[in-house]
Formats: sequence, C-alpha cells, structure tokens
Amino acid sequence: MPRNTVGARELKARLGTYLRVVRGGRTLIVTDRGEPVAELRPLQDDLEQKLAKLRAAGRISGGSGRLTPFEPIRIQGVSLSEAILEDREDRF
Repeated sequence: MPRNTVGARELKARLGTYLRVVRGGRTLIVTDRGEPVAELRPLQDDLEQKLAKLRAAGRISGGSGRLTPFEPIRIQGVSLSEAILEDREDRF
C-alpha cells in the first residue's frame, strides 16, 4: 500500500501517530478493505492566516496606506446615456 494511504483498522490503532503526520501537512487516504473511503487532511487556514504566512515568507507585502480618492475621468462630448437615447430616437 502507498505511504499516503492507511487502512481504517490501522488508523484506529495508531490515531495519534497519523494525526501527527497530518499535522505535518500530509494528506492521508483512509481505506476500508482496500477501497478508499475518506481523506484525512490538514485544515485550511483562513484568509488572514494565509496572508500572514505569505508576508512572513516575503512573498507579499502589506499596503502602504490608504488609497487616494477615486476621481472620475471627465470625457468631452456626448455621454453614453445621451448617445443611447439619441440612437433609440432615430429608430422610432
């Protein structure tokens, strides 16, 4: 049997050992009479924990502060709404 699978009987007998394996980051497939029936894997971290780990590893950096207020772009000429209304008037 591959090392990432464990029979239900062996899992029950050595649960503490396999929990340490899973806590170490490995995923185990639990079998019953040789057929896979369950997956035992580490819990997923929530978003804040994942971000903290990525920051600690230097893979991402935090924001530098507040964003500047959004200023809409002013376009000269007819607005889109006006253009649509104009187009509709031409059809009728």
